Amino acid sequence: MISFSRLRALRLPAALLGAALLGACQATPQLTLSSAPAYSPEWCAAAKSLAANSGSNLFATGRCHELGIAGFAKEENLYLFYYTQGARWGSLQAAEALARLGQPVPDADLQAEARYRADRRQADAAMAAAISGRANPPRPAPMTPTVQIPNTTFQPARIQPTPMRPAPSLTIPTQSTQQQGRTTTQSRRECVNGVCKTVTTTCVNGNCTTTSQ
Repeated sequence: MISFSRLRALRLPAALLGAALLGACQATPQLTLSSAPAYSPEWCAAAKSLAANSGSNLFATGRCHELGIAGFAKEENLYLFYYTQGARWGSLQAAEALARLGQPVPDADLQAEARYRADRRQADAAMAAAISGRANPPRPAPMTPTVQIPNTTFQPARIQPTPMRPAPSLTIPTQSTQQQGRTTTQSRRECVNGVCKTVTTTCVNGNCTTTSQ
């Protein structure tokens, strides 16, 4: 940390000197803890100011007492107290320091209790939000009227098939006639729906028979 006499020796303008002094006065413990050398008097003071509910800062404060840093009395009851509190807040370094000094290591009960309380607060907040949502349900969105559009798809008319008429029968005139004595043979060819057959009529002494093939 830059002292006031050091700032005056630099012979800075009055405005800059005032800004530098204001910035030095507004230095936060977090900034000092991250910028000052570890286990320096100002570093230890910053760690002690942030020790509440912080296992790492509780261990650091106890370590400053154990080392006898300026402003921190080297008393066993002090650093054992900070080590014990740091272990209860989940600091592994504090638990190792207690084991090194032959002291019992407590459970991290304070850390567990803090987590339990944080979970309870989160659950209560979620329940309150759910109750508030049921008390003030969101309004449904307005319904947009539906317009029915007529179907304009062109559908061709169905064409009924015309039933097929049977083809007329065709009779072919007699092709040949044979007469031998009293025997007469007469043949003709008939076609129906494209199927043709030969019809033969044979007469013997006035008795006629007809065959087709």
